[in-house]
Amino acid sequence: MSTAAEHPAEHSAGHPAAQPADRTAGRNTGEAVMSLLLAAVGVYLIVEAGAIAVPGSANTIGPRFFPYLVGGLTVLTGVALGIRTLRGDRGPADDSEDVDLDAPTDWRAVAVIAVAFLAQALLINVVGWPLAVALMFAAVAWALGAVGIVRPFLIGLLAGCIVWIVFVKALNVALPGGVVLEYLTSWF
Repeated sequence: MSTAAEHPAEHSAGHPAAQPADRTAGRNTGEAVMSLLLAAVGVYLIVEAGAIAVPGSANTIGPRFFPYLVGGLTVLTGVALGIRTLRGDRGPADDSEDVDLDAPTDWRAVAVIAVAFLAQALLINVVGWPLAVALMFAAVAWALGAVGIVRPFLIGLLAGCIVWIVFVKALNVALPGGVVLEYLTSWF
């Protein structure tokens, strides 16, 4: 009669409990959180789309259609990602991708990015679109490992000003610009 100590390979081969643990187990937390956030954002979009005022003369696709569509697709994407995450599916890495799929989620970077997006949403009406975007861009760049903060801030400020000018001056979409930008572009 042989024991497990004498022939460990023979006794562990048929028992699932003796198999090595999956190295990726417990590392899908970031994907699970992302799927929940996507689904939550989709639900939020659908709920808020219901609050959009529909003019009485709207006899075609109304202003709620696209927010409902985007919200529904976002919920479906979150659910599909959640199902795939629970199944343990992982996308293949691209040949040029230098990301370690087995590395744990950097929760500090996730927190900084989340706070940057929240701060941007809260600051848009206070300091204006371009400055709020510049601050968010700089914070996200810093969280993702950019060296220095001045260059990302200036790039974000330039991008924010260009987007603001295109939307406000060319498309007549209201984006708050802040006192300085409103004054500087009043001659357009």
